[in-house]
Amino acid sequence: MRYSLLIASGLSLVSAATQAFTISNLFDASTNGSGWTGATAPHQIIATPGATPGTNEWFSRYTVNNGDDLFNIDESILGEFRNAPLQDNNGAGLIAASDKVRVTYLGTGAARDSFLFLAYAGSGEFDTQAFWNPIYTAGGTNNLNTYNPVSASNTLFETRGDCLYAQAKAGNTCVPSNLGQSREISGLTIGDNLVFGLQALVLHYNADNIHYPNTNYFFSGAASNNQDALGWNDKQIHTKVLNLGNNKYLVGFEDIWGGGDRDYNDNIFLFEGVTVDIEIPPILVNEPASLGLLLLMLGGMAWRRRLAAN
Repeated sequence: MRYSLLIASGLSLVSAATQAFTISNLFDASTNGSGWTGATAPHQIIATPGATPGTNEWFSRYTVNNGDDLFNIDESILGEFRNAPLQDNNGAGLIAASDKVRVTYLGTGAARDSFLFLAYAGSGEFDTQAFWNPIYTAGGTNNLNTYNPVSASNTLFETRGDCLYAQAKAGNTCVPSNLGQSREISGLTIGDNLVFGLQALVLHYNADNIHYPNTNYFFSGAASNNQDALGWNDKQIHTKVLNLGNNKYLVGFEDIWGGGDRDYNDNIFLFEGVTVDIEIPPILVNEPASLGLLLLMLGGMAWRRRLAAN
């Protein structure tokens, strides 16, 4: 049984009766861009910029081969996440630019499995203590059978579903079941503050000396979203944001308590229909049609200058 279903009766972070938003069923990867035909996207394995020199992070899975480069993750995008400054030194908060936001899962470079969930949507601020108090009462983050803040009403994706670390180790042919898939969040109000959480699960793999003994929660936006009264969170910024233009942003998570290697590409998602609360210049994404038009315009300008000179 998946962790997203392990919730005690009556214990839910945001109940279906009170939440203003609704989250759609999953859309297959074939509904995104052009060239993807299956339920999940084609993938590539990338040695991320944070990897140990000379090694390949063989367990990574990032989307590839879409006709629209917005949906492709390559080494340059991973480098953008790693090298971009922490926005405003305080994290970039996501804001709804439409009453509907589409989110697509584009890949993982993380060994541990995680769930992306919508932790807060509204005109106010994310109440961290309201989030953490039921976890304290349950006795800790690992007591998911007693209380799990991630539920069917707020879950978007599982990052390594059907391709856990041990499964990837055994042949390295598996693909995360949600790779390239999307969900739509509707019922939002333009200007809503959106806070997304990453529930990073326990992982022990003795053969590779990998040990993540606790379930952790990391949130998008400001470092203040990642603090609590008992110090169970780390007060660090855990996301970076890349502006693709037209209210489309890539959001990368760092999934290690304390900031890890700070590459912010452990799990990457595309958000459409959002803006951010600080100024972030767009990055260049290759779009062949636009590039061809630009070259045509430049050629025309050069031809006109030549005519004028003659």
